[in-house]
Amino acid sequence: MSAVRTNRSPVMATAHEVMPKFGLAFVIDDDETTWTITRNMEGPGLDALRTGQRVRLTLDHHQAFSVVRAYALQS
Repeated sequence: MSAVRTNRSPVMATAHEVMPKFGLAFVIDDDETTWTITRNMEGPGLDALRTGQRVRLTLDHHQAFSVVRAYALQS
């Protein structure tokens, strides 16, 4: 079995919809790609995130897809 290799990259995005009770938030990056943040991801917690706030995403890029690994609030 071969090890799965991923590449990571940072992406800036803006919170579009934040639903802490459901454990989800949707953010849109500068290329108009929508990403999902869940309560289980590395970050400050969805209660700290507000609609319109900028976030720095860390993406894991796999061969066929990319996913958010972590997020950080920007001032």
